[in-house]
Formats: sequence, C-alpha cells, structure tokens
Amino acid sequence: MSSLLLLNGSPRGTRSNSMKMLTRVGEGWVHGGGDEPEVLHLALEQDRTRAVEAFGAADTVVLGMPLYADSMPGLVMGFIETLAPYVGREGNPRFGFLVQSGFPEALHSRPLERYLAKLATRLGCEYAGTIVRPGGEALQVMPDRANKKLWESLREVGKSLHVGGEFDSLVLSRIAGKERLSPTMVRVMSLASKAPVTEFYWNGLLKKNGAWGKRFDAPYASA
Repeated sequence: MSSLLLLNGSPRGTRSNSMKMLTRVGEGWVHGGGDEPEVLHLALEQDRTRAVEAFGAADTVVLGMPLYADSMPGLVMGFIETLAPYVGREGNPRFGFLVQSGFPEALHSRPLERYLAKLATRLGCEYAGTIVRPGGEALQVMPDRANKKLWESLREVGKSLHVGGEFDSLVLSRIAGKERLSPTMVRVMSLASKAPVTEFYWNGLLKKNGAWGKRFDAPYASA
C-alpha cells in the first residue's frame, strides 16, 4: 500500500491553505516509506476529470478542503457525486480527509467530519480519519517558518497514515487545537473584530477578489 492520491478541493487551487497542508501530509507519507503522491486540484477541469479515475487506482486518498459557512465547497460535493460508481466496489482505496477553516474553533468542522466518516463507509472505503485545523486563513499571511510546528505535525500524520493505515489520533488532537474558545476569549475576539486593522484586511480581500461593489448584495432577501 504505497500509492497516495492528494485531492485539493479548494477553489483557490495551488495557492490555497488546503494545498499548503496537504503538501506536508504528502511529505510525511514519503518519509514513512510511501511513493511520491499524485496531486490533483479539483478547481482545474482537467484534474477533476482525472480525479475520478485516479481515485479507483490509488491505494490511499486524502481529500482536503476549506470549510465555507460550515459546509464543503460545491466543487467538492460535485466530485463526491461522481464517485457513485465506486459504491461497494471491491478494492476501494483507504480514504482520509483534511478540513481547514478560518474559524478559531475546531468544533465548526465536526459536523462535516462526521459526514465524511459516513461517506467513506458508504463507499466501502476504509476510513483513515479527518485532519481538522481551525484558523487556517492565517496561513495566507504568515511566513512558512512561523508554522514550523504545524508542518511537522502534518508530516507526522502523513507518516502514520502510511505506516499504520490511519492518522495518529493524538497528533490530530494537537493539530485541531482549541475545540471551543473560553467566554473571555470570545469577548476579546469580538472586540478585536471591530478594530480598524480587521476592517482594512477584509475590505482588501473584497477588492482583491472583485467583490467590493457587491458587498451589500442580499440575493436571498425577500423581494
């Protein structure tokens, strides 16, 4: 069991936080004795087409994604629906997941984690576990050297995936960090969110992604 397929489910593609994390999981896999993983980005049409075939050929698959408003990106759900022919097939790959979010608490990702565990079971895949990481948006602005401990933990779970067939639960807990913030910390973060620098950051993202002119749109409001 040496072949690993890394599927990046972020709409940001190669520059995403999900890919930064999946890369370290792949490095740990190789350090554990596995072959160099194949990497596909679901945001790229040619990779989505290849991903369905590659899923069936791999020994192990890790699907990584961001959490958007407590749910997976639409392109990930679209890919999952294409896996219907693999339900109950003999020889399906071991299946693991990575869910990262901008939320500061791990609990936001737990409902999706439970869904993904059921997905692996329904497909007939051995479930390898789910890496949950809150605060992922910080990876866009922090230098790699500032994330040394996180990168090392991700390499550890990648190695444990190859050696033991699943993610190490103790390391998963370390990666997840705070499950729920204390009431005091919630109040502190609420105040921090009103600071001018926070508004400057989010306004910058709106402008960068061409959404500044639509920031007050309410498409689901009653007519």
